[in-house]
Amino acid sequence: MTEPTNKTILLLDMERSGSRRDTEVAVIRRMSYAVLREALSAASVEPSDYRCEDRGDGMFVLIDPSVPKPALIRALLTTAVDRLVSNNRLASPGAQVRMRMVLHSGEVALDEYGAIGGDVVHAFRLLDSPRLKEALRSTSEPSVLCVSDAVHHGVVRHAHPGVRPEHFHPFTVESKEGTTLTGWYHDDAVSWAGENAERAGEQGASAPSSGPSTPPEPEPPASTAAARAGTGNFFLGTAHFGGDAVAGDKHVYGRADR
Repeated sequence: MTEPTNKTILLLDMERSGSRRDTEVAVIRRMSYAVLREALSAASVEPSDYRCEDRGDGMFVLIDPSVPKPALIRALLTTAVDRLVSNNRLASPGAQVRMRMVLHSGEVALDEYGAIGGDVVHAFRLLDSPRLKEALRSTSEPSVLCVSDAVHHGVVRHAHPGVRPEHFHPFTVESKEGTTLTGWYHDDAVSWAGENAERAGEQGASAPSSGPSTPPEPEPPASTAAARAGTGNFFLGTAHFGGDAVAGDKHVYGRADR
């Protein structure tokens, strides 16, 4: 076994593959590999930058960490979806493809049988989670992308071009090992309310305290005010202005008038 190195982990799994005929599965596999190749090409991933293992009804891909993850996310959300939509329009109902996708990052070792590592197990736990399967069933899109908490924290939340954090929604998975894993699935039909709440909390925490309120300065007696009145541009004391400071026509618009 080699020593572990950091890899980007990409998993793809086809929905309802077990209920298809063998002839349909053969078509689905060709379509799925075409989707994968086009998505990786759109992210400028060279053939030497990744290795792929076939999983029967899906693919397990290890990608060199030098490939920018924002580019991968954009390609999975655009190129992969567009190719799936185009293929499904021409395919028979039994050969149409809908898939779950997981993007994770972690330490992976290789031996003569394949990949080893807790981070690989982590990615598969997210892929097989009931919440992610439900997210795919409930969307009209042909795929749903999930990123791990590590990818969300390191990439998604920073809102790189083409990556909108408010469209990623958190969910948790209780793993067989007794730990709780967090994933974030993409759904651009709704915005995650927690995004605005987090931003408001950050702004509130960083805002300086206004301190105790200062009582308003009392108005001077009428005699004092009269004594201060004069002509010219120079004056002593405190100037007090009342009335409306806006000359000419004035238009006030409410929210409903805009």
